[in-house]
Amino acid sequence: MHRRSGSAAIALLAALALAGCSATQSSVIDESVVDVGLDVAYTGVGPFAPEATAADTLVGAATLAGFSYADADGASIADPGFGAVAVVGDDPLTVRFTVADGLAWSDGVGIDGVDLLLDWAARAEPFAGASFGATPDAALAGVADVRLSADRKSVDVELSSAGQSWREAFRAPLPAHALAERAFGSSSPEAAKDDVIAAIAAAEDGDAAGLAKLARAWREAFAPGSDPLPASGPYRLAAVEADRVELVVNDAYTGPRAPTFERIELHELTTAADAVQALSIGALDLVQVAWSESLRGVLGSIGADRREIPEGDAPTTLVGWFHRLIDHVDPAADGRGALWNPWAWAPYSLVEG
Repeated sequence: MHRRSGSAAIALLAALALAGCSATQSSVIDESVVDVGLDVAYTGVGPFAPEATAADTLVGAATLAGFSYADADGASIADPGFGAVAVVGDDPLTVRFTVADGLAWSDGVGIDGVDLLLDWAARAEPFAGASFGATPDAALAGVADVRLSADRKSVDVELSSAGQSWREAFRAPLPAHALAERAFGSSSPEAAKDDVIAAIAAAEDGDAAGLAKLARAWREAFAPGSDPLPASGPYRLAAVEADRVELVVNDAYTGPRAPTFERIELHELTTAADAVQALSIGALDLVQVAWSESLRGVLGSIGADRREIPEGDAPTTLVGWFHRLIDHVDPAADGRGALWNPWAWAPYSLVEG
């Protein structure tokens, strides 16, 4: 990680991830940039598609938020700042998800129950004739009835099984208003939300034509060349180019995954040799490359610091190599998850010196 201007020295900086504090107040290092090389492509299919790569998943995790999130070890952590979850009925088991007041997408539009309603339609796919192409959400499997409150702040979900992992539902909804504007040309964010509600109501009555348009917008939401979606997570997608993806801090985010770096740039690597070359000249700060014994000596010769991710501890079995100049490592951070959770890179930073 490096600054673009001024003299700097590498030093260890404790993570300032204080829940409830804004990113700009608590943790973001001014003008900081980290350049990351990935040996998998960003395809733009979105984080929920079955064919999503580790790069697609990383972008989704960085830009989306919900009632819970996965930590560096893959454990589910509740995010009470996003909203409240409460059981409101026993027969059938009914759970209410209420979005907290004041939450907004990066474009300033409020996050609400309409976003959850569309997430259910996409991830549970209860209606024929509208394929969102998303991996089913086990927490919403079989859920056929979701009721939106009159104030649009919450949804009541009737679960199909008492054993469902409902605490992990609505982990990363997409912005319903933005997708409706693309699908229907809605005149305003509020009109767009109305259009989403109308499309789902029509699908319940057997007419899925409107929902099919929303499904297409969902499938193409992250596609290269399209306008970046508004974000709810610690970063927002700023640009997608042929071999580069740029993430910048989402100033509207106030959740617990406070970012450290002002900008993260993801670069696709074509070969492991490219990774070694980029590290050796300082063009990249961090790379992910598939393990190869032949790389051990080469990377060792430039002083790279290897951090292996054990299989099962992260959604990728790639191996990361930190830049040779990063010589201070937090002993409490074993590196697991640091390659796919941008906010877990906090121990590595620059100070003037």
